[in-house]
Amino acid sequence: MYEILSSILFDESNYIIRNSADIIFRDILSIITNNTFLTFNSLLLIGISAYLIINYNKTDDNFNLLFMFLMFIEGVALGIILVFLLNGFDFLNLNYDYYLHDYNFMFYSCLGAGIWEEILFRFIFLNLFILITSKFFSKYSSLIISVFVSSLLFSLFHYIGSLGDVFILYTFIIRLFGGIYLSIVYLYRGLGISMISHIIYDFILVTIPVI
Repeated sequence: MYEILSSILFDESNYIIRNSADIIFRDILSIITNNTFLTFNSLLLIGISAYLIINYNKTDDNFNLLFMFLMFIEGVALGIILVFLLNGFDFLNLNYDYYLHDYNFMFYSCLGAGIWEEILFRFIFLNLFILITSKFFSKYSSLIISVFVSSLLFSLFHYIGSLGDVFILYTFIIRLFGGIYLSIVYLYRGLGISMISHIIYDFILVTIPVI
């Protein structure tokens, strides 16, 4: 959905406004190709197809729409809880004025952040830190250190680059705790739930001020 929206809303000249975590992966990909959009989506389709072929008939579990629906509801609920935990009823609009009235771009941007930031900071960095620290610390100490460090990087990430926000201690702390919350969701409920929670959290923050 994210890639389809990208092809509809933008062309390659607007590449720079893609989600920052997404851009990191595409910049790496640009080392070997000039057409990152075509190459990335081709690799994505090949990867999904290969996974489905390899795992075909390996499990007795069938695709369950009810399970997917309940998974979505859980992610929405955890995203709403995160909004109240971090902001109470004072929903913050964190420098998103440049697209407040473009709902298509709002959804696209929140979708991209939820997908790519969770992949980068939870799926890659958090697991990497757990792998490294587990060699030197106990299981629980390793988890605590890894969650904190990955969440710290997650928060700092929002202030880097030309499109980064101006550093404010309050928003830095909010994002740090948000990273810790999403890390816990990822560890205990999985990547899909953490992605949905992240998307819902961002979408609420950018739509409530408009409403």
